[in-house]
Amino acid sequence: MRIDRRLVGFGLFLVTVGVVMVAVRQGVISDEAARRAWNLWPLVLIGTGLSMILSGRPGAALGGLIVAVTFGAIVGGIAATGAFPAFGFCSGDRGEGTAFAETSADLAGSARVSIEQACGDLSVTTVDGSKWTLRGVSGDGRPPTVSAGPGEIRIASRSTGVFDAGGGSTWDVVIPRSPSIDLNITASAGEARLELGGANVASLTLVRNAGSATIDLREVAAIGPLSVTVNAGSTTIWLPNRSLTGSLSANAGSVALCLPAGAGLRVATGESVAASNDFEAHGMTRNGEAWETPGYAGAVVKIDLTAEANAASLSLDKPSTCAG
Repeated sequence: MRIDRRLVGFGLFLVTVGVVMVAVRQGVISDEAARRAWNLWPLVLIGTGLSMILSGRPGAALGGLIVAVTFGAIVGGIAATGAFPAFGFCSGDRGEGTAFAETSADLAGSARVSIEQACGDLSVTTVDGSKWTLRGVSGDGRPPTVSAGPGEIRIASRSTGVFDAGGGSTWDVVIPRSPSIDLNITASAGEARLELGGANVASLTLVRNAGSATIDLREVAAIGPLSVTVNAGSTTIWLPNRSLTGSLSANAGSVALCLPAGAGLRVATGESVAASNDFEAHGMTRNGEAWETPGYAGAVVKIDLTAEANAASLSLDKPSTCAG
C-alpha cells in the first residue's frame, strides 16, 4: 500500500494543533509558552532545507514532517491563546505619534457607524446626547478619512494593509447614547476596546484580524444582533444582562465569553476543525448540536449564539479574562 506523504504531513499538522490546544487547556503548557510558539519558525527553514538536501534519498520525508509539526505548534499556540505576532510593523503606542485634528458632529435618531482601521489601537466609548467625536494620533499627524452625515459615519484608514510602514494609529471614537446605532467595525493588527455602556445598539458587527479585542456589553441600553469574527487573534465579550442572538466565528484564534449571573446561554457549535471549548467544565450540557447552561429553557435572559471555530478555542468565564 502506498501512503500519500502529503496527507501524512497534513494529518500530523492537525494532530499537533489539537495536542497543543488540549495541553494549554489542561495546564500542561502555560499560556505564555503557547504565545511564544511562533518563535519556532526557524524550524520551517530547517525542515525545508532537509527536504531539499535529502530529495530522492532515504529520510526525505523528515523535512516535511518537521515543517508540519512546526506549523501545527504555531497554529495551536495561536488558537489556544489568540496571540498573533505583529512583528513590529504595526504599533499603536499611545505615547507615540502626532495628534490629528478632532472631528465632531451630531447624529440623527438612527445612524450607521462604520470603522475600518488597518493598523493600530481603537477605543470606542459612549457619551450622553447625540454628538459623536473622533480624536487620536497617527505617525504623520494625518487623520483617517472621514465621511459623515446625520445618518451615517464612515471612518477608515488611509492605508489598507496591516503592515503599515508608517506605524500604527490610535483612534478614540466616542458615540452618542441617544441614537439607535448600527455599529460595524473591522480592525487589524492592534488592540480594540469597545465599552458600550448606555448605548442603543441596533446591531453590532466586529471583524478582528491579527490582534485582540474586548467588547463590554454589560451596561448597554439596548442590543440587537451580534456578529463577531476573529482571525488569528483573541476577543473577550462581556455579555449583557439582556436577551441576545448572535454568531461567532474564530479562525486560528480564541473567543472568551463572560456571562452575567442568572443569564441562560446556548451555543450551537457546528462542524469545526481542531477546535476546543470548556463548556462541559462549566456545567453546560449538550442538547442536540448546542451546549446549554442549566435551566436555559426557563431563563428570563436568554443568550443564543451560533459558533464556528477552526483551529480555535471558545471559553466561558475564564478567570484571567473575565475578572475585570
